[in-house]
Amino acid sequence: RDLHSFPTRRSSDLHRPSRKVVVRDRWQHLALPVDTPRVTAHGGFGEARLGPPAHAHQGLDLVAPAGSTVRAVGDGRIVATSAGLGKLVRKLRLEPHGAWSDRGALVTHVVYADLGDAVVNAGDRVRTGDAIGHVAREGFVHFAVKHTSAGGEQFFDPADAGFAYRASAKGVA
Repeated sequence: RDLHSFPTRRSSDLHRPSRKVVVRDRWQHLALPVDTPRVTAHGGFGEARLGPPAHAHQGLDLVAPAGSTVRAVGDGRIVATSAGLGKLVRKLRLEPHGAWSDRGALVTHVVYADLGDAVVNAGDRVRTGDAIGHVAREGFVHFAVKHTSAGGEQFFDPADAGFAYRASAKGVA
């Protein structure tokens, strides 16, 4: 499949960031969390999840070799480490906000979930490329982005921030 081949809007509870013109005095160009951003056959943004609880997938499941390093996509601070639906989780607040493209929606927070282990904790400052953790034996990491609006933090498709990824063929992890 080609870049961004997953349908991106399957549920009304998923938010699309505003495409308003944003003055960007200070923002950072974001890096990749894993070496090859390829999405698992079941891990596209907005994909239906049976649960429990049933929900729309709020990120991407990126294929990576078990034990490989998951890196900070930008500079910031680790602000949360609670498990939620994603087992071992780390949440990075970007300082300043960032995107993968100068025309992409700005990302305020990045969520790394289903990690095999973590090397950072709440309160730690990280720089682009620093290790966040390692990929679990299942061979993927859940990667999600958020932006902050008047309604609070909202998940959105990383492609809207300029993150280019490839979809795996169905049936291929």
